[in-house]
Amino acid sequence: MLMLGVALVLPAPAAAQGRAGRGEPAATAAPLTAPSAGRSDVEVLRDELATLREQVRALADEVRTLRAGSPATALASVALVAGAQEPAALQLPPEVIQAQVAELAQVKVESASKFPVRITGTVLSNTAYNSGDANWLESPNIVGTTSGGSMTSTMRQSRLGFDVHSIAIGAWEAKGTLIVDFFGGTPGFVTGTVMGLPRLLYAYGRLERGGTALQAGQDHGMLAPRDPTSLAAYAFPQFFRSGNLYLRAPQVRVEQRVGGWTAKAGIIAPIAGDAAGTYVFAPAAGAGERSERPALEGHVGYGRGTLDDAAEAQVGVSGHYGWIKQAGQLITASAGAVDFNVRAGRVGFAGEAFLADELDAYGSGVGQPGRAEGGWLEARLAAHRRVSFNGGASIDRRPDGVGLAGRLRNTSAFGNVIWKLTPEVAASVEYKWLQTRYGSGRNRENHHLNAVFAVTF
Repeated sequence: MLMLGVALVLPAPAAAQGRAGRGEPAATAAPLTAPSAGRSDVEVLRDELATLREQVRALADEVRTLRAGSPATALASVALVAGAQEPAALQLPPEVIQAQVAELAQVKVESASKFPVRITGTVLSNTAYNSGDANWLESPNIVGTTSGGSMTSTMRQSRLGFDVHSIAIGAWEAKGTLIVDFFGGTPGFVTGTVMGLPRLLYAYGRLERGGTALQAGQDHGMLAPRDPTSLAAYAFPQFFRSGNLYLRAPQVRVEQRVGGWTAKAGIIAPIAGDAAGTYVFAPAAGAGERSERPALEGHVGYGRGTLDDAAEAQVGVSGHYGWIKQAGQLITASAGAVDFNVRAGRVGFAGEAFLADELDAYGSGVGQPGRAEGGWLEARLAAHRRVSFNGGASIDRRPDGVGLAGRLRNTSAFGNVIWKLTPEVAASVEYKWLQTRYGSGRNRENHHLNAVFAVTF
């Protein structure tokens, strides 16, 4: 049967292949019968039908030969079906023919034994303008104290990923995911701004059975998992350090779904957000690692409906409890958050609210240690199946005064329109206003405009 498959998938002529590659039907190599002068179309069609019947009979004979014959006979049949004038395979020594058959069979066995791997990714272009001092030009979250604006164009938020799935372990299915982007900084080169370095986003293995899942690796934290709708803020979500808690970190967790309820709980790496601001090959232990224990985290949610339904609603509550050690003293780091998402027809709303303490690694306190409170709210309108309008506002404030970097409060608002040209191709234009208040009482503002083009595969 392997040899029959080879015979039946012989390439069509170049012209026919070109049309097929553009979605047009491929033509046959040549007319079966050339029409002659004075003959009717019906007579020509009859002759062509007779020729087709003869070819079908010949193919049936070849099938019977392949099933009953030796490898040498099979290879000879392949050559004849391919249109060779002589059975070239018969000219080869028997030991060579046997080796070729064995090689083909071995390739087939090895291919069938590999697990399915899928390549995923997004090619994302940002062209952005800032009126003020933006900390990150293509996706700012803090306004600095320097005067002047900027303009940039970059591909640093593009992603590349790999998924492996369908690995059976008894009644469980194992999966794995690895995703990187190019937001990991730039090399020390005069044009290093166009040489974005890779950055690990997701890397985890997962076991699933029914509504139960076990997962180990780096993923989005279970605390405050919802994010606003934006293509412009892709490497870090919209409103990070301005009311949206966020961290991707190594963790081990258990998930359970029962009806509309979902519960997630586990341990997460003790990240304190105090790593050195320069490149190091072997990072030293920070305040979180020095606590000598992992943090605890969990989320419980309830939902009804999906994106395919006329309406949907989800609500959740999450928490984080960990420790940091500074000057030999153990300090707790904690947070609690609520999140929701509702939609009726084309209109939807989503948001989060939180209270946090010593959780600057998640962006709270305008990226500074200490107590913080804040949240965000978003409204969405699906004006068309391919066009949506999204907008929202957020705030992150410190009730105990300024932090180590002198920042007291961060407020932001955004609005965008997203066009889905196809399910894989999208474009967006987004405006974002950001205001950072400092201990001096002065507000620094930035008006950010971003044009986005994305191709997902």
